[in-house]
Amino acid sequence: MLAERRENEEFDQGQDEAWLWANARCNDGTGSLVALFFSEQLDDIARAKAFCGGCPVQEACFEAALIRREPYGVWGGRLFFKGKVLAVKRPRGRPPKHPRPEPVVADTGTQTLIA
Repeated sequence: MLAERRENEEFDQGQDEAWLWANARCNDGTGSLVALFFSEQLDDIARAKAFCGGCPVQEACFEAALIRREPYGVWGGRLFFKGKVLAVKRPRGRPPKHPRPEPVVADTGTQTLIA
């Protein structure tokens, strides 16, 4: 009886994940956004986080990434690096003497642009 319950729970979880990915804003059906969400460029990371901002399943995506222990990428608007959630990714090398301005990201519905 316990085994039946576990099988049913896994089935329900699979249906929840199907709903999650069907309603995710990043799911365009072509996989063209994969490079954006797994890029190491700071401007791409900012664009990916902004893209997640208007997603109806943002929190569920983040929680699922925590459960799966995702090692890298932007999941639910947060950056995972080596399995940890980072607030900000620092660029490689020495810090600049004069701080660079933050990239401005404008969200235009389904398209995300850098201004």
